[in-house]
Amino acid sequence: MKKKTQRVLVIEDTDDVRNNIVEILASEGFDALGAENGAIGIDMAVAQNPDLIVCDIMMPGMDGYQVLEALRKHVVTSTTPFIFLTAKNTRDDQRRGMALGADDYIAKPFTIDELLDGVNTRLKRAADFREKSEQKLNELTRNMGVPITRVISEPIKAVIGFSKMVMTEYMHMEKPEIAEFTSLIYNAGMKLNGVVRKTLLYYNLEALPYKADELTLLQQKVTGSCKEVTGRVAADVASRLGRSNDLMLHLEADTRLVVPNEFFEEALIQLIENAFVYSPKRTKVKLISGTDGLRTYFTISDEGLGMTESQLESSGAFARFNPDFASQEGVGLGLAIVHKINDLFGGQLSINSTPGVGTTVRLSFANA
Repeated sequence: MKKKTQRVLVIEDTDDVRNNIVEILASEGFDALGAENGAIGIDMAVAQNPDLIVCDIMMPGMDGYQVLEALRKHVVTSTTPFIFLTAKNTRDDQRRGMALGADDYIAKPFTIDELLDGVNTRLKRAADFREKSEQKLNELTRNMGVPITRVISEPIKAVIGFSKMVMTEYMHMEKPEIAEFTSLIYNAGMKLNGVVRKTLLYYNLEALPYKADELTLLQQKVTGSCKEVTGRVAADVASRLGRSNDLMLHLEADTRLVVPNEFFEEALIQLIENAFVYSPKRTKVKLISGTDGLRTYFTISDEGLGMTESQLESSGAFARFNPDFASQEGVGLGLAIVHKINDLFGGQLSINSTPGVGTTVRLSFANA
């Protein structure tokens, strides 16, 4: 298979410099394009979708910083590797460029080798990043199909089978029988709802970093009485899973937390659900809270299956640790959701686990 020719756009207002760079790159096998100013460069970048952009900083009209800022706002060029050409190579200039999303600098005057080394290095890093991203996407796609298909197939069969039976046999059924089948249909529907809700939550969290205004507003919200919230959430989860007698609470902290209430609740739900799902009935799940004045800590421990180091390292989205464990009915998103919430709202998570002994999870958020 023929290798794709890589396209490089050179934005430089000095004709001789621009033409020389384009000629050098073309002689090395690149599809090299030139633009004489920032405005033309932006139009060409959007239209041609280059693999790399090399841009001068000091230009009349739009300077290089303005060009980069405009390109980073456009979906086509938002992640295109970008190298500045500059005679200004102070630390402040570099910080400004890096803050806008520049990948590298090439200082003027430069040699042919320095130019080619900078271009090839950035293109290789971009290719490596794409390859790793594709591998992660393929892994995620492979992983998500199996647990979702497995989890939804049983309740779908139940909904179809029981509803069909009621529809065709209701004339011959007693009211208690109809009520029983209706209850089974409802429970199956609630299972499906849980899978869909958790999956949508994960993808909403994935999208939040790209919604700057919404994220900024959310990061200003707080959770009120964490003691009340923690006790209520833990009791609800334990009751739903039929494990109320197995829950032990020791909640000392009653602080306000720098995390929106709905996301704090979600983090607790995922961790408490995991503790119950991965531990046998009639074993204890303990939840303890405390504060050091700066952060509030929530420790959840169970006496269940435990996890190996390799399982902890692979705790990504749709990763299920013990697929053969009968009571495990999830899609493998619990820890991934908690990690996303922590990343967005400054949470911290640590997990200590021993196979066959149990798992202790420690979650914390800053006090408001």
